[in-house]
Amino acid sequence: MIAILLIPVITAIICYALKNHKLISYMSLIGVIILAVFSIPIITSSVSSPIISLNSILYMDALSGYIMALVILLSLASGGYSIGYIEHELKIGLIDITGVRRYYALFHLFIFTMLLVVVTNNLTVMWIAIEATTIVSALLIGLGFTKRPMAIEAAWKYIILCTVGITFALLGIFITYYASTAVLGTGGVLNWTTLKAIAGRLNPATMKLAFIFVLLGYGTKAGLAPVHNWLPDAHSEAPSPISALLSGILLNTAFYGIIRFVSIVEPSTGSNFTGNLLILFGLVSMGISSIFILVQENYKRLLAYSSIEHMGIISLGIGIGGVVGIYGALLHILNHAISKPLMFFSSGRIQAHYGSTKIENITGVLSSMPLLGTLTFIGVLSLAGTPPFNIFLSEFTILKAGVDKGLWVAVGLFLLFAVIVFYGMLSGFGKMLFGAGNAEYDNQKIIKAHYTGSDIFSYTIMVVMAVCIISLGLTVPDFIDGTIRECINVLGVR
Repeated sequence: MIAILLIPVITAIICYALKNHKLISYMSLIGVIILAVFSIPIITSSVSSPIISLNSILYMDALSGYIMALVILLSLASGGYSIGYIEHELKIGLIDITGVRRYYALFHLFIFTMLLVVVTNNLTVMWIAIEATTIVSALLIGLGFTKRPMAIEAAWKYIILCTVGITFALLGIFITYYASTAVLGTGGVLNWTTLKAIAGRLNPATMKLAFIFVLLGYGTKAGLAPVHNWLPDAHSEAPSPISALLSGILLNTAFYGIIRFVSIVEPSTGSNFTGNLLILFGLVSMGISSIFILVQENYKRLLAYSSIEHMGIISLGIGIGGVVGIYGALLHILNHAISKPLMFFSSGRIQAHYGSTKIENITGVLSSMPLLGTLTFIGVLSLAGTPPFNIFLSEFTILKAGVDKGLWVAVGLFLLFAVIVFYGMLSGFGKMLFGAGNAEYDNQKIIKAHYTGSDIFSYTIMVVMAVCIISLGLTVPDFIDGTIRECINVLGVR
C-alpha cells in the first residue's frame, strides 16, 4: 500500500522537473501505468481478505479495493487522454510550458489524495485526504489556464464552499470520537475497524448527530443537493480530463466516506434514520438537477448537473438499503464512473473543434465527425438511463429495491425525475448531434484541433469505454459481481 501512495508522488515530482511537454506527457502516462501494475495484486488481495499496514494506519478491504480500482482506471484513461488535450491547449495558447508542468504534477498529486482517502483506516486522516483533494483539484481547475478567468472564479468558489462544507464532517468525526470514549472508558478511537467493532454500543442520540454533520459535510463534496452549488461551475470550467476525474471518481471518494459512516451509525441507531436521510437527499438531488438539466444552454454544465442527479441515485440506493439497494448503488458508482468520463472526453473534443460550449453553436456532430458523434450518442443514452445501456441496469436494480420495500413515493418520484432527465439529456445533446453542420460557423468560428498521433490513442480510450458501457448493460461480469457482494459483506448488510 505504501508503494501505491509513493508512485504518484514520485511521478508528480518527475513531471514538474522535466521541461519538454511531450516528455512530461509520456512520463505521466508511464507513471499511471506503473501505478496500475503495482495496484492489481493489492486490490485483488483486499477483495478476498483485509490488508493492514503501518500498525493499522493503512487498511484495505473489498470496498477500499473497489473504489481504488476505479481511481486507477480513470487515472489511466484521463492520463492517456490528457496527452492530446494538453498538446492542443498548448498550441492554441491557453497554457504554457510552466502550466503543463504544473498540470501534470498536480494531476498525480490529485491521484495520490484520492488513493489516500480509500487506504486510510483513520477517520481524521480520511477527512484530511478529502480536504486535500479539494485543494489540489481546485488548482487543476484554475492554475495555468489564465486565459479562462471563469475557471479561476470557479476554483475559488469550489475551495470556499467545499472547505466550509466538510468542516461539518470534521465536527461529526469529533462527535464520533466522543461517543467512543463513553464506550471504551479511556481514550476514544478514530480507526474505522475499531469503531465498527463497537458500533452497536455507541450512544444512538450522539451518533445521529454525528451522522447529520457527516452527511452535510461529505454530501457537499459529493455534490448532493441542496449543498451542490460549487459543482456546476467547477466541473464545467475544468479541463476535460480533470472534469472526467471530478465527476467520475472524486464525487465517489466523498461518498465513500458517507458509506463508511453509515456502517458505523446503523448498528446503534437502526437503518431507518440513516436510510430516510439518504433517501431525502437523493430525491432532492434528483429533483433539483432534473430541473436545471432542462434549461441548460452549456453542455458541460448539463453534464455537471447530470453528476448531481447520479449522486442522488447512489444516495437513494444506499438509503433504501438491503442487499439489493446497496448492490444497485455500488454498481451505479461503477457505471457512472465509466459513462461520465466518456462524455467529458467527448465534450473536450467537441469544444476543441467548435471553440464553444454553447449548445446553440453546435450542430451536426454525427454527420461531420461520425466516430465522435457515435461515442457521444452512446454516452448520452447511458446517462439518460436508456436500456440496454449500463446505467439503466443499476437504476433498475435500485428501483427494484424500492419496490421490494414498498417505498412507493420514493419510487414514483425517482421515475418522474428520471423521465425529465431522459428528455433533458436527449433534447440538449440531440440538438448538437443531429442535423447538418453549420457551414458559416464552420468557416468563420471553428477553432480546428491540431492533434498529433495522440488522436488514435484518445479515441481508443473512448471506444473502450463505450464498449464497457454496452457490455455492462447486458451483463455484470462475475468478478465485478463478486467484488460488489464482498463490499456488501464488509458493510455488514444482510
